[in-house]
Amino acid sequence: MIQIGRYKFGFAPLSMIAVFVVLSVCAVAAAFHQDRPEWPMPLSQIILINEGMALLATLVYGIFVHFSIFIINRLKK
Repeated sequence: MIQIGRYKFGFAPLSMIAVFVVLSVCAVAAAFHQDRPEWPMPLSQIILINEGMALLATLVYGIFVHFSIFIINRLKK
């Protein structure tokens, strides 16, 4: 557990932050790679779509990690 000021972060929140940052960087890089003059969709909409998918993937990852930690703690007792 890491403490920053009065806030304490465990494994799940820290790993979710790391996953979100990595996926956001990948989403923006992919948006720039997908941007083509012949496509009618502007770059800002491509970035929004990719960031939405990054948020969704982070949400699914967070739910999975929290349930995994809950089950591991339940089995230890």
